Amino acid sequence: MDHIYNLSVKIGKRGTATEGEYRARDYIREVFTGMGIPCSVEEFRTITSFSYPYIAIFLLSVAGAFLLLLHYPVAAIIATGAGAAMFFLENTSFELVGSLLPKKMSCNVVGHLPAENGPGRTIIVTAHYDSSRSGIMFSPKFVRGFRNTFIGLVISLFSMFILTAMYWITRAAWLKVLVVALAIDPLVTIVLLLHRELRGEFTHGANDNASGVGVLLGIAEKCSREPLASADLFLVATGAEEVGMVGMESFVKKHPRLCSSARIINIDSCGAGDVVYIVEEGMIKKYAADHEMVALADRLRQTRFDRVRPGVFTAMSTDALVPLARGYRAVSIMAFDREGLLPNWHWKTDVFENVQPGAVMLAYDFVSALIQEIDTSTEGQMLSDHGLQQNNKTLNVSPH
Repeated sequence: MDHIYNLSVKIGKRGTATEGEYRARDYIREVFTGMGIPCSVEEFRTITSFSYPYIAIFLLSVAGAFLLLLHYPVAAIIATGAGAAMFFLENTSFELVGSLLPKKMSCNVVGHLPAENGPGRTIIVTAHYDSSRSGIMFSPKFVRGFRNTFIGLVISLFSMFILTAMYWITRAAWLKVLVVALAIDPLVTIVLLLHRELRGEFTHGANDNASGVGVLLGIAEKCSREPLASADLFLVATGAEEVGMVGMESFVKKHPRLCSSARIINIDSCGAGDVVYIVEEGMIKKYAADHEMVALADRLRQTRFDRVRPGVFTAMSTDALVPLARGYRAVSIMAFDREGLLPNWHWKTDVFENVQPGAVMLAYDFVSALIQEIDTSTEGQMLSDHGLQQNNKTLNVSPH
């Protein structure tokens, strides 16, 4: 809780590549150093808002609709098709448009605690330390419909491409009208994103994600005193998560061999509500969490943590999506309210006073236990335990 307070109150707003994020980086590095944990700061370049690539993508799709109105069907097919494809790539952590935009510097802070009995398996614990900008779509009045709004946008973008291609084949005028009507959805979204950039404010990010960093630093303190027996532990505080998981993309790109052999535990927004381990996540394409870690989480739930539940998260992407989309092993630990929402998500109420110490401690205890299980379990035990999860009821925590 001290770490959460220092990050969200003393440092405060931590927008990507802002002074607040840099201060948080220095704070985490100093904590690692004070614990005697060797650490490094890995710099990378990043965009400063997720709004920018999506505005560009939506403008391309809307331009396709207008090209169709002007009787340029081939150009319209190219524009709407490119828009749909880029939208899919951005939502599955393969940055394309963002790579073409202006960038600033951000950093990952990486601590390393070697195994007490020599190198064996590898565990990576991650949590992002930047905070997001607020926007109308995240207001308490509209956030419950965020997932449905997103699905509507997906349908609109891909339908525009399909219907434009159909018009090129059939020349049916009603298809042109329908494409133009569908373009209203991305056009409205552009307006909302522009409003977010002009009027939104960076949040204090107490739950999202000072809580996750607090748990990560708690794990660091514990394992610095009680090293793992057979697992090398890497503690990765990522920057620029809120603009498209750029920090995690940089880490995976820089350390592919490490990530390919590791089990990655991502901690995000665990400061209020019910603690959940995510068995499947992704906004468009869903990715299953590592089945071995889910099996261990199932066993912990049945034996010691009956308050922790499995869940599915499709409202937004997390740092775990990056390794999962590349075939690596990862799982996210999060917390949700009774409506399946992240409490105070990307809103001005995400302050220290709204963090629940009980949720933070439960997440800390659960992650600690999961790390210990990975450290002491053999591959065969982990695989055989996978059957446990088949009997568990999965909680869908997508807002609707």
